[in-house]
Amino acid sequence: MRSLAILTAILTLPLLAQQQAPKQIGEVTLFGEEQPKVEAATKTEIPISKAPSAVTVITAKQIRESGARTVPDLLRFVAGVNARWNPMTQTIDIRGFGENPFSNRVLLLLDGVPYNSGDTGGFPLSPAYDFFPIENIKRVEIVRGPGSSLYGENAFWGVINVVTLSGEDLAGGDLNVYGGSTSSRSASVVYGQKIDRGAIIGAARLQQTIFPMEFWKDDDSKYHASDLFVKASRGDWSLTAYRHDDHIKPGFEELFPPELGLPPTSGFRSAHKIEQTLDTFTLRYKHAPQNAPVTYSADLSYSHRFGMHCAGCHAAQEERQFSKPADHGYQAIGDFRAGLHMIPGHDILVGLEARRLDRAEHKQELASFANAVSGYDKVALYAQDQFDAVKDKLRVVAGIRYDQKTDLFDSKTSPRLAFVYTPNDRLVMRGGYSTAFRFPTFSELYQASWFLTISSNIGIPPFPLSVFNPNPNLKPEEISTFDVGGEYQLSPTVSAKADLYRSRVKNFIVIVQHFAALPNPSTIGWENQPADARITGGELELRANFTNGVTGFASWSHQTESQIGAGADSSRTPFEFVYSPKNKINVGGYFGPFNGVRGSVEAAWKDQYNWPHDWALIRSGFTNPAAPPLPVYTILDARLSYDLPSTLTKRPVRLSIFGNNLLDKHPDETTIGAPNLLIGRQLFGQIEIHF
Repeated sequence: MRSLAILTAILTLPLLAQQQAPKQIGEVTLFGEEQPKVEAATKTEIPISKAPSAVTVITAKQIRESGARTVPDLLRFVAGVNARWNPMTQTIDIRGFGENPFSNRVLLLLDGVPYNSGDTGGFPLSPAYDFFPIENIKRVEIVRGPGSSLYGENAFWGVINVVTLSGEDLAGGDLNVYGGSTSSRSASVVYGQKIDRGAIIGAARLQQTIFPMEFWKDDDSKYHASDLFVKASRGDWSLTAYRHDDHIKPGFEELFPPELGLPPTSGFRSAHKIEQTLDTFTLRYKHAPQNAPVTYSADLSYSHRFGMHCAGCHAAQEERQFSKPADHGYQAIGDFRAGLHMIPGHDILVGLEARRLDRAEHKQELASFANAVSGYDKVALYAQDQFDAVKDKLRVVAGIRYDQKTDLFDSKTSPRLAFVYTPNDRLVMRGGYSTAFRFPTFSELYQASWFLTISSNIGIPPFPLSVFNPNPNLKPEEISTFDVGGEYQLSPTVSAKADLYRSRVKNFIVIVQHFAALPNPSTIGWENQPADARITGGELELRANFTNGVTGFASWSHQTESQIGAGADSSRTPFEFVYSPKNKINVGGYFGPFNGVRGSVEAAWKDQYNWPHDWALIRSGFTNPAAPPLPVYTILDARLSYDLPSTLTKRPVRLSIFGNNLLDKHPDETTIGAPNLLIGRQLFGQIEIHF
């Protein structure tokens, strides 16, 4: 808390000087940039000051000046967002909680198009080191709060939209070479240009590293990845193609101690090589002449993953095919929209979304009775009206979406009502009511493979300590939220932003384990928690942009949860509000250039938080189910750069040194049966050449 108080004092210094900055409404931007526009909040491009939700935008400038090297690392410094490493990826929650590792309660968008996995509902890659190469990002929009009135499933805690660069944004090329700790090295190149009535951009990256956890470092399991990205536009049309290919080799091996009484060399082993390829294609059309009474837009997207089953990590020895990559099917989405602007003061949006999800060979690790459902088709209709209740002062946003019944679930209707009040240029206020739902994934419904597989090197057949228990009776999760907030310019260079929210969650899907004595395997599966939950919280953020080359922010997030009424799952466990720190403080400061030198310091402090009692029981050797809160910790990142003048390139050559986790902390961010500690301090270097 002391760090927040110190930075607050620093940020308010401009109140004395009243330095002049570009006129802005509400929130002050970092680096003196123009206030960004956002799309994810309303599916229309609007100034952030008119967004009816709590929205944070990370711009390309902030990404370039930050010490973060991945999208999840950037999200660690956003108010209301909780990012944590689990063994396979970083889990992202927004104003949420829960043990589910797949980030499937957050809708992930790439240029406004859904990007979530068809298998797990979360990140499209598993394992996943990153979400999308930050070298190709124009901005990241984070919308806090339910969003099913526009997007349907997965927009439960919130929405993250990654907007990619286009050729006119770059107008040239960038070459980056990067390397350092954990055997990390990468090389990337991106080039873009405006051409006639359009633009084109192409990018490629090669990367090697180790996931920043002792779990992977102990086995020297190196992650190798390549990325190819192309985006072309002409007139009203644009086409995007992205391919990601990666593998981890060797996989992990965790040996069990002899005192457990298992056969010699017994251990938990993944496949020797864990590999996957993701392909995505998007065709976009947008016809929106200025002052036109009717505008049109549409997205046609296709994504396909060929890679390892989830069982390739936890049950590779159960079936031969689990150690090899397989076709995990595709997801095809068509979203067709019309904007109606003929009524003065109204911006009406109507849309139709059609979706096909095919799970292909993913069914190999699912229960046999799941064969009746090889995928599903779904159609949804939605409408939204943004209108002036008081011209130039009070804006109201009303929306509703209807998701059609599928082979798996009944239809869902998601309403929303919000307002934005702007009495003057310095103050923006907003509030509203929103709802969301999340369909259970195929993995949650039907996963039937072994969960914890024991194998040895002495010829004993592998056997499970734990197996998945499928549950085809899962119901969709539901959430409803009331929120209110606003931002106020304390001076032309300093602003304060505050948001409060209160949510009610129903049918929350929890992980349940039932333990059995050997040789019988224990079971693990998913259930709807019979009790409801209440979430109450808020965020406070200060932003400042000094005219002498210093800019920064400080934020504080607070959240509490409680169970409503009696209720427990089949293991007699009440609601466990895990992986949700009560308090979270983020601080970021950026300076320069001063004689070619610039730098940044970013810190994310997390309060202690709870973890599942099941894993506490396992770690204690089944002697103590008590799970004391995980201790507080701070992740501190820094970057120092020097712009070396060059007559051979368009801009100076930038030489940078990065420091991640400089306080050398080793938190156990996500608990499993054995310690799952973060790697400590890491140092990296980078050369950037612009041509």
